[in-house]
Amino acid sequence: MRQDALKIFGSVWSRLAEEAGLETEGWSVRRLSAREDARVSRDLFRLSRGGHDIVLKQQMRPRDPEGFMAAMAAHLDVNAHFPDDPMAAVPTLLAADTETQTCLMSFAEGRTLSDCLERANPADQGTHLERAGLWLDRFHRARLGTVRIFQPKFTYRYLDTILAEEAAGQRPIAEAQRFRKAASRFKDMRPRFEGQETVAAKLHGDLHMRNLLLGDRVWGLDFHEAGASPVGHDIARLLVDVATLRADHSAIVPREVLPLSLLSAFFRGYTLVQETDPSVQMLLRHRVLAEWWGLPAEQRLRSAAQSRRFDRLMSLVSRVFEV
Repeated sequence: MRQDALKIFGSVWSRLAEEAGLETEGWSVRRLSAREDARVSRDLFRLSRGGHDIVLKQQMRPRDPEGFMAAMAAHLDVNAHFPDDPMAAVPTLLAADTETQTCLMSFAEGRTLSDCLERANPADQGTHLERAGLWLDRFHRARLGTVRIFQPKFTYRYLDTILAEEAAGQRPIAEAQRFRKAASRFKDMRPRFEGQETVAAKLHGDLHMRNLLLGDRVWGLDFHEAGASPVGHDIARLLVDVATLRADHSAIVPREVLPLSLLSAFFRGYTLVQETDPSVQMLLRHRVLAEWWGLPAEQRLRSAAQSRRFDRLMSLVSRVFEV
C-alpha cells in the first residue's frame, strides 16, 4: 500500500517524527513485511519523502514494554560502538515509542541472508557466508571483552537439566530416545573443549539468517540485550540456522555441522577467532540439540515452518551425531 504516514499511524507517527527531527507530513508508506503467528504480530514499513527513506517497525504482539526498551537500548549501544565501515553497517535508531512498541530506523537496502543462500550455488553460498562472517567480526570487535578459559561445564549442566526434565515427563521432546543418544554423543566430546582459550564480546543475542541483510553492505538487525560471553554463542546461532535450512546435508562430513567449504568461507570473513575455537566447536553441536528440544514434540502442534525445520534438523542430526 502507498498511503500517507500521518493518516495511517496518527499520533504515534507524530511523536516519533518529532523525536527524530522529521517533518510529519508528506511521507508515503509501503509495507515491507509482516509476521503473524501464534506468538508474534509485527509489521515493517518503508516511509519515503523526497528521496529520503526510513523504516517504521511496529510490534503488536507480544506486549513486553520492558523487553522493547531493552532492545532499543541494545540497538543504541551498538550504534554508539559500531565502526564506520564500507562493508558492514547497522541501521541508525532514530526514535522509539514504548507504549506502542514502535520504532523508526534509517533504511537498509538488501536481501536477508536466508534469501541469498536459498538462491545460491555452493560457491556463491560461500561468498555470502564470508560477508556474514565479516559483519559479525566487526560487531564483536566493536564491543570486545577479554580472552578467557572456556568453561564447558555450564553448558553441560544445562543439558543435564533438560535431560532430567525429559526423563521426569516435564519436557516432551520429539524422538526422545534418539535425542538422548545424541546428547550422550555430545557429552563424550567434552574433553575436546576443556582447558582452552576463547574470546568474549557483547553478543547480538538472536543472530539468525533473517537478521542480516546483504546489499552493497551487510546490515545487522534486531539486537537483544546481552552481556559479554564467548563469541561462539552468536556464531553457533547463525551457522546452525544456515546448516539446518540452507546447507547441502550430503556434503557434511560425519560429526561436523556444516560443509567444511562453507565453514571455511565464514571464517575467511570472521577472523577474531578461528573455526577451531572451543566455544565455536562445542556450541555449534549444542545448538543443534537446543533447536531440537525447542520445537514442539508433537507434529500436530508444529506450524508448517516448524515442521520443515524439524525435518531438516533430523537430517542434520544424522550427520552431526550419527544417530
